Amino acid sequence: MGIAGFVLFAIGVVVAIVGGAKTPAEGSDWPDTMPMFFAGVGVAIAGLVLWRLDQRNKARALARGELGDQADAGKLLRDLQAPLDALGAEIETLSPAQITQRVDALLSTYVLPFAEVRQQMVTRFGMERGAEILVTVAFGERLLNRVWSAAGDNHAPEARKSFPEAHHAFKEALTQLDRAVAAG
Repeated sequence: MGIAGFVLFAIGVVVAIVGGAKTPAEGSDWPDTMPMFFAGVGVAIAGLVLWRLDQRNKARALARGELGDQADAGKLLRDLQAPLDALGAEIETLSPAQITQRVDALLSTYVLPFAEVRQQMVTRFGMERGAEILVTVAFGERLLNRVWSAAGDNHAPEARKSFPEAHHAFKEALTQLDRAVAAG
């Protein structure tokens, strides 16, 4: 329902833009494409409603614990720590190609799935605490991408220099998560 809602929303916006882009004929106040414009607006609104309902249903399923461990943002953040520790212990001996492979694996296995379910942090802990965790994770992700980029450019010293900051950011995010869980 969410994908269909998004697609309807996007199509509706495009149709509304096309319908509203024509200038009126001479002697007329409105273009003859106004029905197309209003149809596009209607489709966009319907798509937005479907999309929002899907998001609300997912949030309710999450609150009831129906989405399982694979969709648990906290578990993803916790599970990320051991591979980060291992990379930190080995990064001095890895080639730039090996660093990019390891960072790719971290991003695809933990960081990107976390980004897909990041709304859980706000749903569980409220806007202030949830956003604090999300900002820290985003900072860690940016730094991890910097590590990848430096290694991808064959500049291993810069990759090695940037990694501890990324590692620290994810550890700090986990600390913030633990504080949020303890606070209830």
